[in-house]
Amino acid sequence: MIRVIRATLGIVALAPALCLAQKADSASKKKPADPAKLLEKAAALPLFSSRATLEFTLAADFRAISRDRDTLSTKRYPGTIKMAPEAGGTDSLRIPVQLRTRGHFRLLQRNCPFVPLRVEFFKDSVKKTPFDGQSGLKLVTHCRNDDRYEQYVYAEEMVYRVHNLVTPLSFRSRLSSVAYTDTAGKSLGKFPAFFIEDERDVARRNGGKIPELRGALFDDLDAKEGAKFALYEFMIGNTDWSIYALHNVRILASEGARYVPVAYDFDFSGLVNAHYATPDPRLGLRDVRSRLYRGGCTWNDHIPAAAAELLALKPAILAVYDSVPGLHKNSINDAKYYLNEFFKIVADPRELKYSIIDRCKRDPGV
Repeated sequence: MIRVIRATLGIVALAPALCLAQKADSASKKKPADPAKLLEKAAALPLFSSRATLEFTLAADFRAISRDRDTLSTKRYPGTIKMAPEAGGTDSLRIPVQLRTRGHFRLLQRNCPFVPLRVEFFKDSVKKTPFDGQSGLKLVTHCRNDDRYEQYVYAEEMVYRVHNLVTPLSFRSRLSSVAYTDTAGKSLGKFPAFFIEDERDVARRNGGKIPELRGALFDDLDAKEGAKFALYEFMIGNTDWSIYALHNVRILASEGARYVPVAYDFDFSGLVNAHYATPDPRLGLRDVRSRLYRGGCTWNDHIPAAAAELLALKPAILAVYDSVPGLHKNSINDAKYYLNEFFKIVADPRELKYSIIDRCKRDPGV
């Protein structure tokens, strides 16, 4: 059950309390879809069935879009995705889309002159294209016309790829190379970007749903999956999350009343190491490269097994950084160095206890 938050969290109590079980019972009255069919459909979506870089042109009125900086805005702007013809074809693909601005930090003009986008598709227009089965997706953009920011795009997409290796309870991504043009046909440049899987498809692949539930505490979530989640965030040096506030976390409700956290949005992680990223000052960290374990103490029994799983995946995780063109050699070496620091911790039982198990949070949530 999601409980009223305790005063120890330093947050005003919510009333009435939100109960996950009650929400699940209400949802169960609806005729359920076949989970196996939903899983098969989500897993087979062509956009995320390939790791090849997707190349396309995105045309829209980017001057108007760039002025839309309201975090509550729902205004949509027409656009067109243009792609090379499919194998054996002669005509280029022209896919009408609608674009929306999104985000918070990256939506501010002083942070990102080029806005992050949400791309919405028309069902009949995407059939037999790489976007078949998609309705709307987040597109992580380059933020600034600067090589350093392009490296951040590659680096964050790598974190998603690593997460996919660690657990199916993760968002898939698709690296893209996007040539932007305005409505007059003027080129705005070509930059890396990546799409993030829709959360409903994450849920379908894992046999569950992602309801909008806030107020979760450590004991409300599956302890085994919670430990894996928190340890992964520690590995990548990410403290920018909250299960209580659903900040950069979604909670998946699966069969058997299991509630598990699913992480996303990693640009403030130490593994990406963006120069603009800073930790919450309340955490007392020097910078985002300083790791801090933020999992609950009630998850501690599962930490050794989760650590062993990650240690066994070390060769595959490090190999991810050799698989993508565009990431500079120094960025690759920096990422591997940072990850190897983590693997040294989990390979040593004393370090594992000191840096993670003994650092767990005794408060009911975070």
